[in-house]
Amino acid sequence: MNNGITRINIVGNLGGNGAYRFKQSQDRQPAANRLYREIFTKLGMELLAGDAVMDVGIDEYEAGYDKFLGIDVILTFADGQEATLQEKFLFTPYQTVTVEYMQNNLTQEHGDWFNMKCDYYFVGYDRIRENDFQEYILLNWPMVKSLSQQGRIDWGLNTNKKDGARASFRYANFWQFPADCVMDSRYTIPD
Repeated sequence: MNNGITRINIVGNLGGNGAYRFKQSQDRQPAANRLYREIFTKLGMELLAGDAVMDVGIDEYEAGYDKFLGIDVILTFADGQEATLQEKFLFTPYQTVTVEYMQNNLTQEHGDWFNMKCDYYFVGYDRIRENDFQEYILLNWPMVKSLSQQGRIDWGLNTNKKDGARASFRYANFWQFPADCVMDSRYTIPD
């Protein structure tokens, strides 16, 4: 890949009650791209120039990155190395990292908690709907998994019933993540 940021975009029949979320996320992708470049440059990990979107059908090989591995973005650094990223753009009053636990509670189908194979996980909040992020956190996901297995991150469990969803999710406040797994963040701890 010759671009620093390549998004995997599954096209086709993405419908249902929650389909509006895809549009909301697409509107925030340019802001996320700018932020990723800023963060990785600050960390001394320059990304290649250029942004691209790889449109794929649900049954194409590349769609598996998202469907089976929880990967939304492929990052290519100036030295040629690649990394993967999962991202979540939210609009609620919380400051939490959320990860789908069960995709379907009725069938106990595992969600991203069990399947996600990304290197980094980004969660950004745009509460004022300006296509930018007021608060965000970028995590080293393998480190988060390791610390979670050691019991060093206290995750809650909740169920999503909005728009007919059947999923459950794990959540933790931004400030609950130890510094050794936080690549960058911007938030204020509430009083």
